[in-house]
Amino acid sequence: MKKEQSLKSKSKKKSSFKKILIITVILIILLLILIITITNQIITGKIIEDKIDIYCHTKAICDENNICQDYEITCQGNKTISAKPITGSVVEFNIDWKDPRGENNENLCS
Repeated sequence: MKKEQSLKSKSKKKSSFKKILIITVILIILLLILIITITNQIITGKIIEDKIDIYCHTKAICDENNICQDYEITCQGNKTISAKPITGSVVEFNIDWKDPRGENNENLCS
């Protein structure tokens, strides 16, 4: 009788230990998933935040001889990152032509 009680007691302890172990493992896995999710959102958000103010547009830039060339302008905020000429987009106007935009080309990103 005592042996049976001892075996039942050991069996209950083993069963209890297994349940606690399983719950602990599940909690650790959930905690890791939570940490990875939060970290990933922070990293992704930072990358998007860093690149959000980079944009491109095209602009015709004319010289003093009224020859105008289209450029692809890449900007970051008000800073010009690059100005690449677009092939085949050159126009020459008459010598008395005035640019109706009346703008200068010093700051291409303003």
